[in-house]
Amino acid sequence: MQNNNALFEQLTKPQQMYVESIREIGADWGYDLTKTNWTRKELVAISMKRQGNDDVPNWIVKDNARRVGRGVYAIPELPQDTPPVATTDDPTNNYDDEGADTLAYSPDEHTMIRKQ
Repeated sequence: MQNNNALFEQLTKPQQMYVESIREIGADWGYDLTKTNWTRKELVAISMKRQGNDDVPNWIVKDNARRVGRGVYAIPELPQDTPPVATTDDPTNNYDDEGADTLAYSPDEHTMIRKQ
């Protein structure tokens, strides 16, 4: 998974792996991955799916700087930079509405490409 978030790059490898788990499992479960504040309940559910126990990493729950409120923790490393979405009102796009479902985002080129 492509990542452009500078805060994410500052995490240790195990911390990055936990954040990636939130992204992957959260996406499967329909969580809003653009938010930065996560409840303990959400993080426990992720941990249960990820590792089979309810242990949320200490680097999240024991860091007072991450505590937003009771049972709510900030994970600003989670949201990824997202590419702009081309619309039909954008004069620079080069596709028609009927072919829009065959387009894909190329993170390496930061462009929309037509699937073959």
